[in-house]
Amino acid sequence: MKRNRLLAPAFPIMMLMLMTVASCTKDDKMLNVRKDALTPQQHQDRGFLIIAKEGAKLAGISESLTKLRVKNFKLKTANQELGLIRVQTPDPSFPEKARQIADVQSVVVDVVMNWRLPEKTFRANKPSQPAANAKLNNPLANNPFSPLQWGLQSVKAPQAWAKGYRGRGAKVAVLDGGFLLQNPEIKPNIILTQNFIEGEEVQYHGIEGFSHGTHVAGTIAAIDDANGVVGVAPDAKLILVKVLNDAGSGPFSGIVDGIFYAANHGADVINMSLGGELPRKTYTDDNGTPDDPSDDYVVKYDRDVKDLIIAINRATLYATLRGTTIIAAAGNDAYNYDVEKRFITYPAAALGVISIASNGPLGWGINQDTTLYLPSIFTNYGKNFISYGAPGGNYSIPLNTQIVTVAGITYYEYVFDFIFNIGFWDEATNEFGYGWSAGTSMAAPHASAVVALLYGKHPRISPVLVELILRKSSNDYGAPGKDPFFGNGQINAGKAVSY
Repeated sequence: MKRNRLLAPAFPIMMLMLMTVASCTKDDKMLNVRKDALTPQQHQDRGFLIIAKEGAKLAGISESLTKLRVKNFKLKTANQELGLIRVQTPDPSFPEKARQIADVQSVVVDVVMNWRLPEKTFRANKPSQPAANAKLNNPLANNPFSPLQWGLQSVKAPQAWAKGYRGRGAKVAVLDGGFLLQNPEIKPNIILTQNFIEGEEVQYHGIEGFSHGTHVAGTIAAIDDANGVVGVAPDAKLILVKVLNDAGSGPFSGIVDGIFYAANHGADVINMSLGGELPRKTYTDDNGTPDDPSDDYVVKYDRDVKDLIIAINRATLYATLRGTTIIAAAGNDAYNYDVEKRFITYPAAALGVISIASNGPLGWGINQDTTLYLPSIFTNYGKNFISYGAPGGNYSIPLNTQIVTVAGITYYEYVFDFIFNIGFWDEATNEFGYGWSAGTSMAAPHASAVVALLYGKHPRISPVLVELILRKSSNDYGAPGKDPFFGNGQINAGKAVSY
């Protein structure tokens, strides 16, 4: 496999920006939950989750389900620990029939949606190795691209490393889309992979050439080998779990299954740089067949969406009780969740989950001494929703398109305010590349990696103690006390490992 190199942008930058913005309107994200890269098989077989009553035996429920007179019924999985059964059938009469079975608490549609948060993403251009740069003559690590990783400085990672804490012994599960498993920056740290998307494999094969999950994994645990970039916890190990397809879509049950799998396979931390808005309203799921109303199903909040949250809460509480700390991105739509009532974002809002907002600099490409802690223009926020802040990149409107050079890399100035890491792949040349991305998806892995440093120091630490240390060690930016953009504070690795 060829060594990583920098790649030129695949599309004009402004075109990429406009395509991203145009694809994520509030109404589209809220209502078009089944139109994102679904296979024909998924179109034909709508998924449902059966939520059993507490303590119920699933064997009896499963037997009763198979006796129901419904079309094309398939019993897919039964999870006794969570009390969940996953089935598929295009028959819209199934839920009402299944709700009559003893010990069934509720039956909900297994919502399929695009969970990929709308980040801004750009490939880096040449050269293949950065030149010396007088403005950044103190790299944050041995890695030649570390001068571009201002996120390391934001969370005070070098201060934690100086105290001897680099995540050794910690295991971080990344729940995401496909991964570039052969990327040399993360390959040595991968200890386990798992796939929950039918018809695909863990290896990324997406046509856009950017593996979101790989960028996230690199931010957490890219190895410190004097090449390329370095992760915040370079000695931590990675469990890579595919819960979304390469286009970013997946069923709600995939998230639940991924959490359960990670918790049962030794994950100390679960990172979920993904999110979806569940509507607080009624809508019609056409099962991907708009011209065939026979399989339409009306999804009601009080009956379907509300109980779907029960399923994910069972998974997050199960993982928490097993000692796993769960981190999730807050989302990139600039919603104020102290007042927003039309929809809710999951998994960030699930029980036991630490929700991470994004912040970053403006003009860092010109002045590396500027503040790193401005709330990102895109981040969701709210005192009742955000747990902590972490670096996820930033930009302003209009964009600063001044051309600057930082650490030997020449690009538009605003791009340097994004998070730099791995994640790009050129199928034609079979080469890996580096680049920038901005979003709460980039903030979450910074926080997850800091938590991994804590598990490296305290192997038996509990999520409750992790939360206490984070509160005690985080920096109080923004309004004094808990505030909408930083929650309990900005994650600080150097202070956290002192406890």
